[in-house]
This record gives sequence, C-alpha cells and structure tokens, in this order.
Amino acid sequence: MAGTSATTPSGQGQAQPGPATAATATTTGAPASSSQPERKFQPPMPPPHLLASLVPESKMFKDLIEMEQRLDWTMLRKRAEVNDALGRVVKIKRTLRVYLSNTARNQEWQRGELRVPRGLLFGSPCSSSGSSYPEGGLSEPNFQTGEGIPGWTFKIEGRVLDTNNQRIDKQVKRRFTNLIRSMIVEFGNRDPQDYQEPNIVEFHNRQSQPLPGQDGFEIKRRGDQPVEVRVILHLDQYPDRFKVLSPLSELIGMVEGSRAEILSNVWKLVKTVGAQDRDDATKLLAVGGLEKLMGKEQSLPFVVLPDLVNRHLTHPDPVVLTYQLAVDKDRNVHPTVFDIPIEIEDPHKSKMHTAVQSLESGPTLEGIMAAEDEVAALAHQIRTGREKRDFLTGFAQDPAGFINRWMASQARDLDIVLGNEIGLPGTNGGMVREEDLRRSDLFRMPWVSRRLGTRTCRGRVIN
Repeated sequence: MAGTSATTPSGQGQAQPGPATAATATTTGAPASSSQPERKFQPPMPPPHLLASLVPESKMFKDLIEMEQRLDWTMLRKRAEVNDALGRVVKIKRTLRVYLSNTARNQEWQRGELRVPRGLLFGSPCSSSGSSYPEGGLSEPNFQTGEGIPGWTFKIEGRVLDTNNQRIDKQVKRRFTNLIRSMIVEFGNRDPQDYQEPNIVEFHNRQSQPLPGQDGFEIKRRGDQPVEVRVILHLDQYPDRFKVLSPLSELIGMVEGSRAEILSNVWKLVKTVGAQDRDDATKLLAVGGLEKLMGKEQSLPFVVLPDLVNRHLTHPDPVVLTYQLAVDKDRNVHPTVFDIPIEIEDPHKSKMHTAVQSLESGPTLEGIMAAEDEVAALAHQIRTGREKRDFLTGFAQDPAGFINRWMASQARDLDIVLGNEIGLPGTNGGMVREEDLRRSDLFRMPWVSRRLGTRTCRGRVIN
C-alpha cells in the first residue's frame, strides 16, 4: 500500500508533462441557443365524457387516457424518488492501482563501441568540436530531434481494479487522469548545468474544463545516469475529503474524512458534553473541550459552529511514491505496485440524472407533446364536425322551427353581449326570465309605462 506524506513539494517554475500526457488544449464553440420555437396554439381536447357523447366508439380512447393517467402518476412518483436519490451522497469505495516504470534509449551499452563525449551529448555542440566518430559507426547526435542522445522515458500508469461486483464493474470506468486533481514529479539528482530540461513536472486537472481521460503519463528526459524519482499525487475523491487539524482531531477522534462526516462527529460531541445551552438553544457553550476551539469566548451563536470546524480543516496529505530510475536495461519496472483506496461517485447517479433530463426535455418529450397536440386537433375536428352535422340535421327535419330556435339563440347571445338580463323564452312569449316576472320591481321600471302607452294608442285595453 502506498503511504501518505505531509512533505510539501518544492521546486521552481512549472513544466508541462511529456508528449503522452493529456493534452491541455480545449476546443471552444459557440454556445447553443436556448431559445426554442414557440408552439402553435392548439384547441383544448374535449373532456372524455363529452368525447364519448360525440363519438360512441371512443371507449378505447377513454381507456387509453386512463392508462396514461396511471402512467403519468407512476412516472411522477419515480421522478420524485430519483431526485431524492440524486440529492443524497452515494459513494463507492474502489482501489486505484499505480504502476511505475521506465525505458532507456541510446545508452552507451545500446550503442556498442561508439563513445560520444559527455559534453557533446548534454552541452553545447561547439564545446566538443574536435571530437570524431569512428568510420562505419552511428550518425552524429541530432540536437534538434534528440536522435542519438542517451535518454530515458519515465512512465506512470494507473487503473481502477475490479470489485467482483457485476453491477459496478460493468460501468464505464474513470480514467487515471480523472481520478487525480494534481500530480508533481520530482527528479532528484540531475544536475541542471548538464540537463537543460526542468527537474519538476506538474499536472493540474482543471475542474471547470476537465481534460480528456488518459491511462497514464510519459515524461522524456536526456541522461545516462540513474535518477531518484518522487511522485506526489493529490486524489480527486467524492465527496471531497479533508484532514482534521489539532485540537479538533483529538476531540472527535478523526484524522481525515468528508465534511459531512466531520460535522456529524462534532454534533455528536456537542450533544455528549451538553454544549448546547438549555435555556437558549441558539447558543453554544465553551464546555467539554470546545473551549479549545472557541478561544476566550464563553458562548457563541450556534450558527458559527461550521465556521469553527472549517478553521481546523485542510487538504489531505498527498500520496507520495518513490522510484529508482535505472538505465542499465531496456525496460525497468518497479517491483511493487501501489494500491490506493479511493472513494468515487456512484456511476448510476449519472445515468439517473440523464434519465431525468430526458423526461424533462429532449426528443422523447417533444414527440409526446406533438402526439398530444395531434390528438387534441383531431378531437376538435370531431367536435366541430358533430356540431355541423347536428345543425344540418335539425334544419332538414324542421326548417321553420329550427330557424326560430336559431334566431332566439342568436338574440339571447346578442343580449348577453349587450349586458341585458335575458334568459330562455318563457310561456309569456317574451325573452324575460321567469324568475324576473315574479318580482314586482320589474313592473316599476320605465319600460312598463312606455309599453302601456304604445298598446293604448293601438286601441288595445289591458284589464
């Protein structure tokens, strides 16, 4: 197992990884427009009972609507359960196995009897202009391409081990570069005067724009001597883990953990020692060791407890791996593999999130909405056709009565538009509502005297 170390890496400058490292260039494109075309107005679909009266053969459609309602209810309940699951922290413990190795190239033992002056190989070619190469030997070193110069390639590879759990192992595994936040590689005993390449290589995985996943790194350097290598890995775990500093670590008995786990243990400590004021539950008392966190304060508002905890949290110690790079063989492998326990997010959460988004937007939802609009348009056409058929059938059976009923209906509609209190024709032959005829106020209105004078002028006497 790989150990952890609190040693802070030192070095000057920042160098990029070798050629096989994940590329740092990202492609940017114009953001997709969020505006969507407006839906055309569609008439509402008639209620099922009205549709059944219009089309007696629509029982199957009614059964389909009831089944759709049950399906909608089930989907709504499942969506609520999935959203609740997405809100919880679900983590899976896995093991990251790291391999360290190196290969050698153009070393003296690989070149045979050819000997090239060291100053010519690693210094300026002008400093050894008098050197010569044997006839029939290899070509001169190319300082532009690096061909013919002794060197080596250091490799760092990693993969997530299987858990013998088919449900978890069949998921797409995260690549090695996606499991680390940063990496620092230090080459210890290389003289900067002989080797112009930097002895410190850094890799930082940007959270805002994550790089494409890779299974490892390759760092190429010039040299013909063994090198001591130190690899410092900062893991990217889910949820984020923190190191607990003293004196909080002694109070809760934790050295490292997630923020939720640390706050949970602090809350248990508060309840155990009775640090919550009984008279005022919003106050936190400096008892049971909490005075070490609160300083000179005897009491503090309870809401500052998370801030007190955050002051005693820091980034966890990195994982430090050591390796002795040798150039006496074509390929040298570290005799030990490093198994690092990590906690990652449940891969099923991404699938659940994708499923919820597909229900809220996407081609599936657009197809359902288009089908509903088509059904509503067809139902509206059925209702309109039924009204036309009833109109023409009534007119064909009794033209005069139909015209009278139609005129009365139009008059009633006109009176409603004009604001008159008009109802259906009554037995009195007028358009006044029967309820109004029972009220004496109706006959005290101005129209009564005008109507009475008109009938008197025509020679009609009302008894």
